[in-house]
Amino acid sequence: EQACADLNNLLAACRRALRRADASTAAGALEGAWAALSRQGPFKTGVDLAEAVCALAGLGGRAAGRAHLVLAQSCYAAGRLADARRAVEPALALAIAAADKPAEAEARLQAANLDLRDGRQDEAAAGHARVLRLSRQLGLPALECAALNGMGNAAANRGAMDEARAHYAASLAVARRTGDRHWQGSSLGNLGGLDATIGQTAAALAQYTEALQIARSLGDRQREGNTQANLGLLHQLMGQLDLAIAASGQALQVARELGHARLECTVLCNLGISHAERGDNTAAADHYESALWVAQQVADRRLEGQCLGYLGLVLARQQDFERGRNHLAQGEALLRQVADLPGLGVLLCGRAECEWQAGRPGAAQHARREAGQLAAQIQAGPQSELGQALDRLDALLAVPA
Repeated sequence: EQACADLNNLLAACRRALRRADASTAAGALEGAWAALSRQGPFKTGVDLAEAVCALAGLGGRAAGRAHLVLAQSCYAAGRLADARRAVEPALALAIAAADKPAEAEARLQAANLDLRDGRQDEAAAGHARVLRLSRQLGLPALECAALNGMGNAAANRGAMDEARAHYAASLAVARRTGDRHWQGSSLGNLGGLDATIGQTAAALAQYTEALQIARSLGDRQREGNTQANLGLLHQLMGQLDLAIAASGQALQVARELGHARLECTVLCNLGISHAERGDNTAAADHYESALWVAQQVADRRLEGQCLGYLGLVLARQQDFERGRNHLAQGEALLRQVADLPGLGVLLCGRAECEWQAGRPGAAQHARREAGQLAAQIQAGPQSELGQALDRLDALLAVPA
């Protein structure tokens, strides 16, 4: 209740300053309000206020850089990636001009995160490494954790799982040493995601459970929603479909309350997976189509590629091989562009099933071989999503076409 009252006071202060055209006061209140909105939402409120503050005449210096930084961060959170890209460039330039090193480091972090979403692996790696150096020079442990988690996400995408684990573990150690509960929860969540990807379901469940407890204790709705979404997929992998759908439903509610479009897309996709596991391809397709629409609205190529792959497989199971093959091909191209190896492996299993059902065993075996190679590269065990997809596929391929 106190946190909610503090946020309301900051929002009111920002709006009063906007009405007076008091740029400096508005920028300061905006920065404080976004610190809460980024965890509690709604993200659109942050975007709207940041746009208004950035448009004020007389906004300059450090305040201008910080306001544009909030605009970039809030647009990114709301899934407006192109707008985030446009805002981060002036944020960085203004921070450098004002010699505001912490804001410069945060702007570079936001740019690196955008590069990672866009599949610009080299730029993202260089950006996160630079932010890591800056965070240590400036003595900013929270920023150090953010950089380490960004580096871990990049490593996990390209299948370097041991490297990813080392980055997440390093972030967790920093967060525990400094008592940063937010980054403890985030680091545990990413470690859980890594363990889920390779099929270590018990370890993933323990880490997600602790991350969820931390998020709830902090009132961090964004992390709570992310963790519930992860638990939804994990329960599905463990064959607990009722729990999977329940967790995904809770995550979907949070995503819509926050205006967190990328989380909404992920959860809709997870619900589609659960319905497909139940054999309800119609409900699965409905969820995948909804997820695909959101992914395309926010221009997130990684999520779009994954949605296209899942939807293509369901279409193939409904005997619509032409559309299924086209969706799978489009999704495969996107996942190769952004170097999402775990997602690509799952999609290739779907492509192999589609080709087998369409009477093309040679093409099916070709896709199966590459999926198997990717599984070995990312250390995907039998309980992982990719491991289970390979098992189902091998059972299918053992039946004469």
